[in-house]
Amino acid sequence: MYSYKAPYAMTPQYVTVHNTGNTASARNEVAYMNSNYNYTSYHVAIDDKEAVQAVPFNRNAWHAGDGNGNGNRKSIGIEICYSMDNGYSGAKSARYKAAEENAALYIAHVLHQYGWGMDRLKRHYDWSGKDCPHKMHATGTYQAFRNRVQAHLNALKKGSTASKPANKPASKPAAKPKPQK
Repeated sequence: MYSYKAPYAMTPQYVTVHNTGNTASARNEVAYMNSNYNYTSYHVAIDDKEAVQAVPFNRNAWHAGDGNGNGNRKSIGIEICYSMDNGYSGAKSARYKAAEENAALYIAHVLHQYGWGMDRLKRHYDWSGKDCPHKMHATGTYQAFRNRVQAHLNALKKGSTASKPANKPASKPAAKPKPQK
């Protein structure tokens, strides 16, 4: 899989948030990605129940649409599941809202683990202009998402025990990330 999904070693410098553009769970997203020969890849898929790691953080993934730019070569790609519940620009479903909240918490853990601030959180849109994360764009809630990530990050910096997204054994579950060396 690494020869085409994650061919290069990577020292991450950013986290990029995405919406999956379908209604599959995190496990199904990762299973699909691993079952085909498309170059598209990402590091973690997150749904309402768990975070599933697909590619280690020390390998690149092809998720940002910027070729060999910083999005693909220096950014951890996080996919939020269930974004097509209620259609492309429809209201957020309950399970999408839960997945988005799990993603906010997970991203805060990644930022904290690497000692990064909110300036390291990017959207797919920031790298290539693609309408992604489309559900947040359509509902005008990207800044509210950033605010939730910041609140979780603040709690982690104060030593609070922020809850973790639930995880179950999978290919590589990822409730609290550890930097890859």
